[in-house]
Amino acid sequence: MADRPKNKTPLFTLSVLAMLLLLISSVIGIVSDDGGGLSRFTTLRGEAVEIYGGQGLYQYDNTFKAVGFRSFDLINLAIVLPLFALALRLYRRGQLRGQLLLTALFTYLAYIYLIGVMGNAFNFMFLVWTALFSSGLFGLLLTLAEMDLPALPGKLGPHFPRKSVSVYLITVGLLLLLQYLAEIISAYATGNPPASLDHYTTLELAALELGIMVPLHFVGGTFLWRRKAWGYLISTFLAFTSSMVFIALSVSSVLLYLSFGRGAAFDMGLPITLALVATGFSLVIFRRMQD
Repeated sequence: MADRPKNKTPLFTLSVLAMLLLLISSVIGIVSDDGGGLSRFTTLRGEAVEIYGGQGLYQYDNTFKAVGFRSFDLINLAIVLPLFALALRLYRRGQLRGQLLLTALFTYLAYIYLIGVMGNAFNFMFLVWTALFSSGLFGLLLTLAEMDLPALPGKLGPHFPRKSVSVYLITVGLLLLLQYLAEIISAYATGNPPASLDHYTTLELAALELGIMVPLHFVGGTFLWRRKAWGYLISTFLAFTSSMVFIALSVSSVLLYLSFGRGAAFDMGLPITLALVATGFSLVIFRRMQD
């Protein structure tokens, strides 16, 4: 029996649906934003925190999260959606590049919109964000189910930057681990709420990073160093996903500095540096794949 055409598979249909939802969510997030109207808010813990305000999608979030998700909306339109179109084009041709790009893009959706639905203040995009998280999760599973994992190391080519990518993944994992442990342990030691808690109830991002992303970086880096197939897969989609995330965080840090006077050179320099490194690795990996 002949294989089903790629444009009639559940994965292709889910990809198109995810693109449509991402377009709607990002456009509404950008169009509805009015620049905010900063206001003070006293939390249940008796702390005065700053709310973004205004009339837009992120009016009940703190300034950091509001500007951060505004940046993700911009990056979605400028980078993520074009990459989705490219990935689907390559996927229809049966190319490995298309599969791996889809893996990274679905990981990005699951990661960003799990943060949104679990951590941001409730807004009128809640159901759309939930659908984006769900499409990211199940799209990732469908992509992995179609992939010939044992053949992956050979198809990525003999010049795959294995050692340097391994070191990069483990370094990012250590940075994330130290960042969140320092904040949490400091809160334990002083008895004060964590610095980034603001008016939220818990550190959902810290839980996601410490529980999933940090171990994933360590496992991916270690497996890649040992030339295991899963290491090639994890390192590839983490590099692409990290590239998109760090580009958005770079935009966010610049907007926070220019619009609200928040942060310093280091706050902008770190995400920009990580964005350049992750993007560099992504381009090298993409060019050296052998379809």
